[in-house]
Amino acid sequence: MKSVICSVAFVACFSLNTSVLAQGRGQAGGPPAGHGGGIGHAANTRTQTKADIGQKITEHPKLASKLQSLLPAGTNLDAAASGFKNMGQFVAAVHVSHNLNIPFDQLKEKMVTDHKSLGGAIHELKPGMTKDAADSEAQKAVTQAKEETKSQS
Repeated sequence: MKSVICSVAFVACFSLNTSVLAQGRGQAGGPPAGHGGGIGHAANTRTQTKADIGQKITEHPKLASKLQSLLPAGTNLDAAASGFKNMGQFVAAVHVSHNLNIPFDQLKEKMVTDHKSLGGAIHELKPGMTKDAADSEAQKAVTQAKEETKSQS
């Protein structure tokens, strides 16, 4: 009889400990389904925002037309905008490309793939330009982008 009681007590303690340990490892608990948060939610939002840049631009025909005229003929706006952090960054990059006669695809690669700032990308693609001059051109393009996106809102 003692062995049966000991066995039952052991199983009960083991079950309780396993439940507590599982909760400590995040296997039980957390926010209810649909109440996101955390890294997964932020990553999904960031990806969705990046994907929506081209759509946001096409919702503003004047802005889309302006940007299309600054890009090489036949450039698809959705494809050109993909990968940028936000619409302002994309619009500023289009302006820099046009203002400084830098091929857009090279500028985009420096910014999106190599994760350079707009000023840093300009400086790398125009090595004869000082860092201060590159930053000044970047700021000029950011101002142009803000004015254009504000007027489209």
